[in-house]
Amino acid sequence: MNLGAIRERLRKTAALMRVGEMGERLAGRDLSVLLARADEVMADTYTFSKTWDMERCRVPFTLPAGAYDWNVVNNDDEEWCFMLNRMDYLEDLALVSLVRGDASYAEKAARLIESWVDAHPSIVPELSTRTLDTGIRIRSMVCVLPALDAMGVLTDELLEKAVRSVRDQIASLRERYLPKYETSNWGSIQTLAVLTVLATLEDDPTSDSDWVWAQERAESQMAAQVYPDGIDWEQSTMYHVEVLLYSLRALHVLEAQGAPVPRGLRSAAERLSRALAAQMMPNGCIDAQGDSDRTDVRGLMALCAGVLGDGALAVASGRTRLDASDVFAFGCDVEDALAACAAQAGETLPLTFDGEDSGLFVARSSWGADANLTEFSSGPLGSGHGHSDNLHVTAVYHGAPVLVDGGRYTYREDSPERPYLKGPLAHNVPLLDGRSSCVPEGSWGYSDFGYPLKTYARHAGDAHYFEGALVGHGPLHVLVRKLVALDCGIWVCADEALAEGGHELVSRFHFDPEARVEAADAGCRVICPAGELTLGSTGALSCGREDISLDYNALSEADLVEARSALSGRGGQLWWLSSADVRVSPAQVLRGGSEPVDPALAEAVRFELPGGEFYTVAFFHGEAYTGVKAFALEGVSFHAKTVVVHGVGDARDLTVLRA
Repeated sequence: MNLGAIRERLRKTAALMRVGEMGERLAGRDLSVLLARADEVMADTYTFSKTWDMERCRVPFTLPAGAYDWNVVNNDDEEWCFMLNRMDYLEDLALVSLVRGDASYAEKAARLIESWVDAHPSIVPELSTRTLDTGIRIRSMVCVLPALDAMGVLTDELLEKAVRSVRDQIASLRERYLPKYETSNWGSIQTLAVLTVLATLEDDPTSDSDWVWAQERAESQMAAQVYPDGIDWEQSTMYHVEVLLYSLRALHVLEAQGAPVPRGLRSAAERLSRALAAQMMPNGCIDAQGDSDRTDVRGLMALCAGVLGDGALAVASGRTRLDASDVFAFGCDVEDALAACAAQAGETLPLTFDGEDSGLFVARSSWGADANLTEFSSGPLGSGHGHSDNLHVTAVYHGAPVLVDGGRYTYREDSPERPYLKGPLAHNVPLLDGRSSCVPEGSWGYSDFGYPLKTYARHAGDAHYFEGALVGHGPLHVLVRKLVALDCGIWVCADEALAEGGHELVSRFHFDPEARVEAADAGCRVICPAGELTLGSTGALSCGREDISLDYNALSEADLVEARSALSGRGGQLWWLSSADVRVSPAQVLRGGSEPVDPALAEAVRFELPGGEFYTVAFFHGEAYTGVKAFALEGVSFHAKTVVVHGVGDARDLTVLRA
């Protein structure tokens, strides 16, 4: 092993990242959270509360000083051990050492690396060497080496130990690689980490068999894991982010070092970035879709903008500087690139996102902080991180989340909340008889699942239409949801079911913990931070409470509403959500100019805004195959399945959303 050559590579990396100016660059910023985390680790105390910690634990645990037991389990959750062994707290220590000019933090990082290496003279399968965490750990170890060298604490003995261990860990990853990793974040994290590490340590990594293996696998994984629409196939925003982060890290290091970039990696990173931005609520957070937490993504959007040179992402992030930890991990040049992007007036991101491959659809009224936003989900299940959320709706009113996803809570197999939160009852979906053929089993599996049909979407001015269907069984049935979202902050939906015999259609609505729901004469009164709304339905409404999870290991009690209607053979119910100052009333679809259409065929609802402006929305529940086929709504003729008539004064405008 040529330690001199390796050390020169580390110094080249330090120069590229401008490690020497990081302390001064970050000195004036609020680093209190970062400093507190580093000080905790100095005292051998660990919490896992970083923005993208996959399994957060905010309860501090202190380990005996000295040689750690790297297989220790705290909180009765093996995920705690996995988080410990990912070792990304090394970055906190190294960064604080640079900011404070205090080598003791760097020395602590060096001792922790040495402790782990000494405890693992060979890499054998155990809790501390799980493959996912190994991929994360080798990047964490190598990422801090340039800073440790700059602080004068990277001895030749430690450098040799660390590099030898990293090579052993890479060999173990190759040996234990499984075919299922091709479509798993586990696989892409491992192979992209290997490429990142080898490009940092070697002058010509392309001649290394480990590099060739990792490059081939990464190319295959990017093609398999990232849909053409940019959504990660696992159908979990949290793990979408993990694949994105490791894609960005590999792309940045490889391009900076002049190493070959795997085919498709830049394209995948660009698509993942824009698809994530589309899901960002006006408060900067993502909803807890799939195995996810509610997390602020603006810092990540800023990082994407800096790495990819994407001005639209910079504008969406609202940031001109990176988070301090990203400055350390990516370098000062990336922050400078972000500032340059943000300063250029140019492209803004679209207001809609149609994920035809993933089944995720988004519409927003603007990119402002008070925007209204709708997410509609109805696609393939994805991996064990995917939830039974077909036909789910998330709604944000004037920037405040109102209808939300139930989240994940835990991965523990003995937790009854885990399968419940994965199941349809924890989502805003229609159900036949209050149950579903989509049945989670344990923490990761399913004993049964329905069949989602392709979603239809249309955007016409200020109106957005989403239609999806799910085929279930026990008995055989079809559930259909037809949702109209208006940019002014009105949602109106037709939930329909087709099944032999008598049944009950149940539509469930989970509200954000900040929203309060009260029964009222006209439906349900919803008080949220942005104002008061009304939830109404043609079905019978009932209110209750139920736990949801917006953060790993945390439950929050929130309001729940159900709408119920009886049906025989087929039937449905309408529901709507609108501002309390909007007057809602039934409207009539006419046939041949004067004959009222049977509500079993078509129904309509009128929304009158203050000042006299109105929107009237009509849904057909089936095909008009007999009688006169000329219809009218608010005096406007049409022939279509879903339409909106917008009126101001005497003017009437018809929008066809579903022909």
